[in-house]
Amino acid sequence: MDRNETEVFTSKIRQTMNQTSPPVDIFHIAREEGILLAPGHYGEEFDGRIEFHPRKGKFILFYPEPSSTRLQTRIRFSVAHELGHYYIPEHRELLVRGQAHNSISDFLCDNMLEREADFFAASLLLPADVLADFCDRKKFFTLKEIVELAKTWQTSATSAAIRYVEWTYECCAIVLSQDELVRFYIASEDAAYRGFQWLGKKKVAPRSATIEAGKQRGSGQFFEQQSHTEMWFSDRSTTLKLWEEAFPLGYTGRVLTMLTFEVEDLDE
Repeated sequence: MDRNETEVFTSKIRQTMNQTSPPVDIFHIAREEGILLAPGHYGEEFDGRIEFHPRKGKFILFYPEPSSTRLQTRIRFSVAHELGHYYIPEHRELLVRGQAHNSISDFLCDNMLEREADFFAASLLLPADVLADFCDRKKFFTLKEIVELAKTWQTSATSAAIRYVEWTYECCAIVLSQDELVRFYIASEDAAYRGFQWLGKKKVAPRSATIEAGKQRGSGQFFEQQSHTEMWFSDRSTTLKLWEEAFPLGYTGRVLTMLTFEVEDLDE
């Protein structure tokens, strides 16, 4: 199932389940599908798991209960990720064969199945038409506005930021870091076109807003400052000024950062 097919499929699910207003009730969707829900305390590193039990003829979805270090939006994304494994035909076939596994959600795993389930979850929780309307409203949105959109639809801030960067025409990029190490980097189409498709460096830029945000776990505070591509990127023929916005993701030690490239002078 490619991404366009996934967008169409998740739209049909929301329509069928009468989930067209925010937030999407993913627990209702699971119950309507006859999936048994099993919340519990499975450890800090546990995101989710779905299994098929042949004797019962039922799928069981395990997910963590809320805690001081586990945000409700992250839990919802994990549950939607497991629904991806349930709905995507190739994934479901593996589950029926007994090939269940603990998932790593929110775009932190490079495994193809996990990334497909992540995209399914992001698409289910934040509809494509809402995102398109969001991007059409004005030229550019800040990270704070993207996080507010995520709160409205109760999806993870990371997934909302990634979807924005993949939809916008603006020159920007998203970095997810943890303990000052880059976990992933995703550039918008325009940023990639201008030579910034890859970050190159594996560590967060020193003296950056992201470093400061990492020190303020759970604060919910946004950090921002003027920056430059030479701080963040390995050697490039083109160098640009950046505006950096950083947001600590609860008590996880992870920081979500948006880099906005100042390209007006270059375009002239």
